[in-house]
Amino acid sequence: MTENLPRVTSVLDLLSKPALIQWASNVGVEFMKEKVAEIVISPLKEIYEDIKNTPHGFLKAPAVTKELKAILDNLNDNLMADTGEIVKAAKTEHKHKKDEAANRGKRIHSAIEAFLNAKNDATISIDEDLEKSFRKFMHWWSNNEIEIVELECPVWSEDGGGYKGTFDLACYITKEEKKILYLIDFKTSPRIYDDMSMQLAAYFYGWKARTSWVPDRAAILRLDFTDGPEEFYEILESELYVHYQAFIKVVELWHLIRN
Repeated sequence: MTENLPRVTSVLDLLSKPALIQWASNVGVEFMKEKVAEIVISPLKEIYEDIKNTPHGFLKAPAVTKELKAILDNLNDNLMADTGEIVKAAKTEHKHKKDEAANRGKRIHSAIEAFLNAKNDATISIDEDLEKSFRKFMHWWSNNEIEIVELECPVWSEDGGGYKGTFDLACYITKEEKKILYLIDFKTSPRIYDDMSMQLAAYFYGWKARTSWVPDRAAILRLDFTDGPEEFYEILESELYVHYQAFIKVVELWHLIRN
């Protein structure tokens, strides 16, 4: 039934993401700076450390001058020879960074899912590079009264030609002595982007279409890998509906292009 339907994330790939273009450019520039520093600056620092305590006249000695010139010429030749490879690598560095981020995002999702599925006496192993993100999740978890309804929730809808997807957590959160049914998606991005609201809206209405559950709200729980607190970004249904109407137009475009 759903095999040929596009995933929510695939549909949203049709949207322009100017922030990603700037990010990719920044990654390439930083990569080239690091490589140039590695080839030129580091060797020069080593030379400086070797000669900084020698008498000034010693540096004027023909043999020393000749040796320094040979070293600098060699550095220059190496830099010119490596420039093509450096530029080539810089052009694809953003893909490597993106893949690394995606892999780390999958691992923290798996770690959280393992925790939520674990029995009380179970031990959860967390990789060192995931610790800050996982601690943010645990801070949110321990400071809220949460009752799990469903994990890794598949959704689908026939609206706009049809789509499918999976969100992370459906749960009740008790607020002011009232249980509120939330649909929650975990994110590890450095900030919340505009298309995430459309993604959340797609999950919200797709879940309502798939099940008998009627969620009250949707939220993004942002758990990036830096210091600082987690972010719990809530969206009420009145706002989600607006985002969903926009999303359905993109779904229609996706099917129009593919068909």
